[in-house]
Amino acid sequence: MTADRLTWAQARRIALRSQGIGARRAGTALSGRASREALRRTVARTHLLQIDSVSVFARAHHLPVFTRSGPWDPGVLARASAPGPARLLTESFAHEATLVEPEVHELLRFRRARVARADWGAVRRAAVADPALLRTVEELVAREGPLTAPAISRRLGDSRRPETGWGWRRTDTQWVVEYLFRSGRLDGVGRTAQFERLYGPLDAAHAPGAVGKDDGEERRALLELTRLASTALGIATPASIADYFRLPRGDVAPAIDALQAAGELRPVTVARPDGDVPMLLREDAPAPTPLRGGALMSPFDPVAFHRPRLESLFDVVYRIGIYTPREKRTHGYYALPFLLGDRFEARVDLRADRARGVLEVCEVHGEPLPALSRTVRRPPSEAVAAELAAELERAARWQGLDAVEVLDRGDLAVPLARAVRDLAGGAPPVA
Repeated sequence: MTADRLTWAQARRIALRSQGIGARRAGTALSGRASREALRRTVARTHLLQIDSVSVFARAHHLPVFTRSGPWDPGVLARASAPGPARLLTESFAHEATLVEPEVHELLRFRRARVARADWGAVRRAAVADPALLRTVEELVAREGPLTAPAISRRLGDSRRPETGWGWRRTDTQWVVEYLFRSGRLDGVGRTAQFERLYGPLDAAHAPGAVGKDDGEERRALLELTRLASTALGIATPASIADYFRLPRGDVAPAIDALQAAGELRPVTVARPDGDVPMLLREDAPAPTPLRGGALMSPFDPVAFHRPRLESLFDVVYRIGIYTPREKRTHGYYALPFLLGDRFEARVDLRADRARGVLEVCEVHGEPLPALSRTVRRPPSEAVAAELAAELERAARWQGLDAVEVLDRGDLAVPLARAVRDLAGGAPPVA
């Protein structure tokens, strides 16, 4: 590695180690205290956990800690994001709906101020339609919270929903609740079993000050958010740095310039066989030491959630299947990338059949990695399958399941079924 030129492998390793990936993972279930520490270590690196409702295997915000630390107790997360002195995370809009460190929540105060002045469509209309309703909702939540938005709407006798609009058929009261949350006047204090957000009054220990327009505050917050994003990524393009907290590129550009002027970021070239890629490297980025072993990863992990970066650094083109008709899906419903060393060697679509106590492998495919395959010797499918089988066994135990069952779908199904059978000591090779 020269001062201004990195190999592709070095760039991938820096990106992964900057995210806290590559350390030794636990082989057995972590205690509550150890799970909280694993969560703390993860968010100290990532600063956020993107929330997603899909629970066919495990929720997206539970997987990053498993990827980095092994079988932890996700129940710790609910307690760590609840109001009180032990709170580690607060729900906010950072990269979509996310749980963030209180420091990041405070830095995003300017965004909530923008929402208070001018948010999108129905949220803004709700805010100006009935100012008294805003105060009524706040008072109700202060008295009776935590409450979901539908529960608040019912308590206030509002059941008027639009007749059309898939996924967005909310009452006026529900839009008011959304506005109050986005503008920083209500706190997100948890989720129900149906994954509805619970709203409460602002947590005095962690609530930000009143929002308002302050250009100097915005510049300072943007600089610090850019610093946090670039550190979490280690090596990235300006677009990836801006995407980390979903900040406008134009807002982030002056902060990137300031960090370069201060020597915190410097331009480097990443050598790919199909052409060099210019990126920015953190001055304190970890060394690009090799990584060993395999780990499942959520498609909403910070390593993967900016799809152009996933393709540029890891040669993976990822499209999620949940919004695609079954007959048009290429890798299943909710396929998880499988990291082996510093490369994603497979993609596996999982389903937890809790009634049977079985982790179903609905589909499993090797990643094509078209450009990487021209420069590296990839492991044989049997070696990938063996590593993936071991990780699936860990994942099954983590989810309280007794067995792994491989369905005969995908080019890795047969070798994976054989590896699973070998681990289990004689289970049927393919279900």
